[in-house]
Amino acid sequence: MNYLEFPDGSLFWQQSTYLRGINMSSIRLTTRMKEEIARNALIKSGVFTELEEVTKLKNQLALDARVIAFGGKKKTEEVDQLSSKLVAISEELEKMGCSFYSYDVRSTSIYLTVSGRRVGWHSYGKDGNGEDILLPTPTKDKCMFDAEHEITKRFDEICALQQKLEAKKKDIESNVWAALNSVTTVKRLIEVWPESKELLPKEADKASTALPALRVEDLNKMIGLPSEAA
Repeated sequence: MNYLEFPDGSLFWQQSTYLRGINMSSIRLTTRMKEEIARNALIKSGVFTELEEVTKLKNQLALDARVIAFGGKKKTEEVDQLSSKLVAISEELEKMGCSFYSYDVRSTSIYLTVSGRRVGWHSYGKDGNGEDILLPTPTKDKCMFDAEHEITKRFDEICALQQKLEAKKKDIESNVWAALNSVTTVKRLIEVWPESKELLPKEADKASTALPALRVEDLNKMIGLPSEAA
């Protein structure tokens, strides 16, 4: 087999493979690797899933506020039916060549005011196909809820939960980055934080990614070996 071996035997080039003998100590922690480890830590903690649940709670709040603003479930169903008829009539007239314009009463979100605070637009969420839910939406003046209203209390509870989770996420990020910035190699990271091995990106386990492949004949050509051929 054609190969070049160094005196201490620690490294050698082999014709059909990558550089051998590289261990974890030679793999440096790049910025990209650190970012992946930090993200994996957040995923492992479950904070992303918890924040997704908060988003679902906010979407449901928007849907419930819409029903209340329209005057209840029955009234909301009537509005939805009339809106569907309007859309169908508009499409039919356009097919017949009629220039028809109607104001679209549908929206993907609702504007809420709670306890005198204008808290802005809140999304209805996504449907089963991942598309924004589009619904007939009450005007802003119908979406004002006082301090004692159920919508206001739920809104404040959801906001408090979101703030708590955002603080948890920030705390995890700052601590993980402090650990990552205290070392320069994967080996040293595992020494100071053994459990971090679960968070390592896949390439950290592949020594072959540390250096590019190089064939022996290429190396010889670069140096000018053998001397007889020079």
